[in-house]
Amino acid sequence: MAPMATSEPQVSSPLVIVRPPDQWQAGLLWLLVSVAGGLVGALLAWRIRALVDRGPESIGDLLRYLATIAAAVILSGAQWIFLRRYRLEVYWWVPASVAASLVDALVVIPSVLGFFVTPGATGPVSENVAIVAGALALAAGGAVAGGAQAWVLRTSGGQGAWAWIPATVVGGALAGALTTAISSQLFGLPAFGTISVVAAIGALLVAASQIPVLLRILR
Repeated sequence: MAPMATSEPQVSSPLVIVRPPDQWQAGLLWLLVSVAGGLVGALLAWRIRALVDRGPESIGDLLRYLATIAAAVILSGAQWIFLRRYRLEVYWWVPASVAASLVDALVVIPSVLGFFVTPGATGPVSENVAIVAGALALAAGGAVAGGAQAWVLRTSGGQGAWAWIPATVVGGALAGALTTAISSQLFGLPAFGTISVVAAIGALLVAASQIPVLLRILR
């Protein structure tokens, strides 16, 4: 007699969703690339601006523009290499980032800081006012930079890429507030050390704020 077929009870296991490890590696790499690019770019811009005092006044503005462009090219170039490694279509990343940096440096940030300068006032502003001014200035700058970069990311990230804008605004606000607050604590350090600390912290905060959006785009 053939044995009777018995049906085994089906056991359903709970669904566990695990984020791929390489996504966390991507987030960490984004931090390292952004901090390294921001640090090298800031130091190069500092050396270029130092030439203003040595050269004729006629090229002073040109050197300042060149310093801004150099810093933006290095940072965005490093980020472009990272994004291309993950096969994102970001061909306009560097030009868009450089253009946004120039708009920020020449128009947006000076305009925001101008609201905190009282005509005819003498002496520096209070520390609290300086922190608020720094936060708002870099938040506004982050809106411009984030918008330009989101426009590039939309090809790969779709509508979700526009979340890059608020992420960059938050990162800019945190960077502006914290770097302004610690700048006074770095008094006595050589210029190289001060610029290195401020640039590294600023780049770290902005990049960290962008990671959640970046990981969604990389899925």
